[in-house]
Amino acid sequence: MLAVADILLRKISHLLTFDADERELRGVDVRIADGAIAEIGADLPLGRGETALDCSGLIVLPGLVNAHQHLYQVGLRCIPELERSSIAPWLAGLGRTCMRWWEDGRFTPEMVSALAKAGMTESLLGGVTTLADQHYFFPGGVTEPYIEATIAAAQDVGVRLHAGRGTMTFPQSAGGTAPDAACQSIDEVLRHSLELIGDHHDPDPLARIRIDLAPCGPHVDRPELFAACAEIAAENPGVGLHTHLYEEVDTWFCRERYGKTPWEFIVEHGWGSGREWLAHMVDAPITEIPQYADAGVGIVHLTAPDLRMGFGLAPVREWLEGGCKVGFGTTGSASNDGCNQLGDLRLAALAHRLRPGGPERWLTARELLAMSTRGSATCLGRSALGVVAVGAAADLAAWDIESVDRVGVHDPVIGLVLSGLSDRAEMVIVAGEVLVSGGRCTRLDESLVAAEARAALPIGKTA
Repeated sequence: MLAVADILLRKISHLLTFDADERELRGVDVRIADGAIAEIGADLPLGRGETALDCSGLIVLPGLVNAHQHLYQVGLRCIPELERSSIAPWLAGLGRTCMRWWEDGRFTPEMVSALAKAGMTESLLGGVTTLADQHYFFPGGVTEPYIEATIAAAQDVGVRLHAGRGTMTFPQSAGGTAPDAACQSIDEVLRHSLELIGDHHDPDPLARIRIDLAPCGPHVDRPELFAACAEIAAENPGVGLHTHLYEEVDTWFCRERYGKTPWEFIVEHGWGSGREWLAHMVDAPITEIPQYADAGVGIVHLTAPDLRMGFGLAPVREWLEGGCKVGFGTTGSASNDGCNQLGDLRLAALAHRLRPGGPERWLTARELLAMSTRGSATCLGRSALGVVAVGAAADLAAWDIESVDRVGVHDPVIGLVLSGLSDRAEMVIVAGEVLVSGGRCTRLDESLVAAEARAALPIGKTA
């Protein structure tokens, strides 16, 4: 393992910076010191104590930022009876499975930790250096340390984590849509949120761990919770606000119960300050786009799960043209069946060609990679992430552009998205530490991580 502040990346074949000038550089070096980018230039001298890494044949860009995840769902992939389910029966099916595990004493913080570690390792091997997780499932209404276990797993893997304190507070018995047995009181949610902020939140621009407040959605959370979360975020620098919005179920619920759109509902309860980022947004009205841009809220595009759930394609081109902050993510594996963000970018590049308007409106590889780096980081309020610039975090991902599956590629940036048999990164660096080298983890044994996660899962086990 290479120590922080000891690295000089030499002769990078293609460096994609996503900096303010959108620079793409060839044959350059990057010096890393104290977990940050210290210098970018040609033929930089090797400093005392530095280790030079040959990056010829590699395309290097900022580490990918997954702006929406549910890591516990790594244990819920490819459930056969949910293969062709729309959102409502799919949510119910997930809930039944997890409640059964909990009732059998198997849905534990240890299980969540093992699953989170597997999902983070998979993500890291695919070039993701920062994840925004939203853990909202607290069966029995009990605040077990699921989020704390996820934070510990992130520290083991080495990735940056935005740990979202997810919630369900509006039970079916009171007019909401959440299962009664999975709901918590608002007082308990706020108590635990403040505890997490006090124990784990770091507002530093280069923080490894941050806490965000992340109600699951208007259909499963009470209006008072949204308002209380907005107040807490306003009082705690760096604490963001996150939720699902316009995911069909909440669209119908808000119109039927409140006579408002989901956006109008959250704004009425203190959201819209620029601290927020919103996931899915597939059936949001085009007429609201100027309001999203004016409020400075981020929107996370989730191609694979949106298609998996039958939602269709979100109006990403319209968001970009309207001046919105747009990021990218995978969401949880239960509706994606993986944590492969680069693979999802490829899917987005192809799927969005089905939207009206013709080729000039198709999303380009550079636009999609920008969404997945700088765009996602901006959604999270992390200006030091998602760019390669002096002073920015030394979070980098590199892929081999000289492998047999990229023979004949004329543009390595387009080739990274549209070609390649594998999305596994050759090298990944987080905060100046090389965590993936030669396509293998340096801190962890990938096979042991997978074995521990499988051992923790109740799949195929009897009580």
